[in-house]
Amino acid sequence: MKIVLRLFILIIGLNPILLFGQQNTQQGSNNIIYGIYIPEDDPVAKQLVLLALENADAKSAELQVEAANEQLKLAKTDWWNNVALSGNINEYSISPPKNLTNIYYPRYNFGGTIPLGIFTTHAHKVRQARKELEIAQMAKLSKFEEIKTNVLSKYQDYLMYKQQLTIETSVVENLYNTYLQAEQKFRNGQISVDEYNNALQSYNEELSKKISLQRDLNVSKLEIERLIGVPLENVLRAVNK
Repeated sequence: MKIVLRLFILIIGLNPILLFGQQNTQQGSNNIIYGIYIPEDDPVAKQLVLLALENADAKSAELQVEAANEQLKLAKTDWWNNVALSGNINEYSISPPKNLTNIYYPRYNFGGTIPLGIFTTHAHKVRQARKELEIAQMAKLSKFEEIKTNVLSKYQDYLMYKQQLTIETSVVENLYNTYLQAEQKFRNGQISVDEYNNALQSYNEELSKKISLQRDLNVSKLEIERLIGVPLENVLRAVNK
């Protein structure tokens, strides 16, 4: 029983994913992609994250991992470059003439050279390459999380500006109608110049806010499209089908 328990602990110690990784994968199989959590409650947000993870920054992080993996493979086989083999053989060794009396021994020889330092440097190089691979993998996940946070933040800004613009548009329309009424009353002599100017000023102030919000909405849309690489309308249209 003790032997079985020790073997189990050894296996878990060598591969912790057996204890935790599989469980996390099952629980998040539908919303963990590329090693990060993908929102499922908002289809648009999900698509934006998936598209953003295909951009140049994400690809660069993936290439860094691939490069580190190649370096690890090279480190594992690099010790062969320090091994030297040599040999000596000639025609007299292969098929000596019958009348040849001067035969030198050994008739052929082979040898090899292995530097003693290879037994220590090779292990260090492999460990270093493996750590660099782990660093590249962590940097990749960190970059993916950064990209996800960035695109979702831009999307929240977009939704906020869109809602604010809708509200401000309604305010501007009401103030515009008020201004038109004030203009007509001013022409009829029913209100003073100050009252007319106040109506005009209120309308212009809210109109300026609307223009500013429209600009913020357009910029947030451009920032999202820079991250996802496609027009935002295409994503909205695809999700809302």
